Amino acid sequence: MAFNNWLPDFKGALNGFYDERLKETLEAKSTEYKALLTEKIDQFNNDNKKFQNTVLIILLAGLTLTTIHYFWNEKEN
Repeated sequence: MAFNNWLPDFKGALNGFYDERLKETLEAKSTEYKALLTEKIDQFNNDNKKFQNTVLIILLAGLTLTTIHYFWNEKEN
């Protein structure tokens, strides 16, 4: 008698349990988490763009002040 002949069908039982109980839940949760991840990535990209714009404005203001200071000529008496 072979070893496989008297063992219960564990693979079939697990597949049946997965199909009946877990499949719908896992698919629903994976869809939900995918939507949340997409939302967070979009929010991060928007925040990153705001940060880049702020840094660019600060650097341009500093460059403008530096050029005004460098080219400002006051006549000495």
